[in-house]
Amino acid sequence: MCNPVRFDGKDFLEKLEGKKIMFIGDSVSLNHYESLLCLLHAAVPDARITTQTSNSTNTVTFEDHGVSISVFQTHYLVDIEQEQIGRVLKLESIKDGNTWKDMDVLVFNTWLWWYRRGPKQPWDYVQEGQSILKDMDRMVAFQKGLTTWAKWVDSDVDTSKTTVIFQGISPFHYHGEEWDEPGATNCGKETEPVSGSSYPCGSPLALQV
Repeated sequence: MCNPVRFDGKDFLEKLEGKKIMFIGDSVSLNHYESLLCLLHAAVPDARITTQTSNSTNTVTFEDHGVSISVFQTHYLVDIEQEQIGRVLKLESIKDGNTWKDMDVLVFNTWLWWYRRGPKQPWDYVQEGQSILKDMDRMVAFQKGLTTWAKWVDSDVDTSKTTVIFQGISPFHYHGEEWDEPGATNCGKETEPVSGSSYPCGSPLALQV
């Protein structure tokens, strides 16, 4: 058994005074952003707070400590651009990085959208180098996109100033048989965590990437 220390919102704000934190990714990042804000608000309910929305970024600033917490919503980290042929997922491009790199803490997440197909797929073509394809092996695409992200961190982020965190890979949560609940169609009505130290369905293959 582990005994984690209870989160102390006041201590968090004091230790990170003057810092800028940004979550970057899909709904997993949004959930973490919202959860952190709720924890901090519970700790300092009377704090002076300002909010700002700009393009893909929402920011909440705790004025008394100068701590800003932002979320930048992007499903793939790499770019999707509208071109004449349609929406192109560019595996070697991260133009949004200019918005991210000057933060003090960057918390990244991506994975679950790489296997979206049909109406929920937000791109029409995928580009690697000069090649534009209608589709490709999604795990290969994920590996190439994440390699682009890693190279961007190495080349563009000053890690003496900025802490970079990758949240890891979230398991799919749409098919109950994956966690030994065959009748469940998603995890929306589950009330208890899976018991044990391993996931019944095993680790996502994306962890290898």
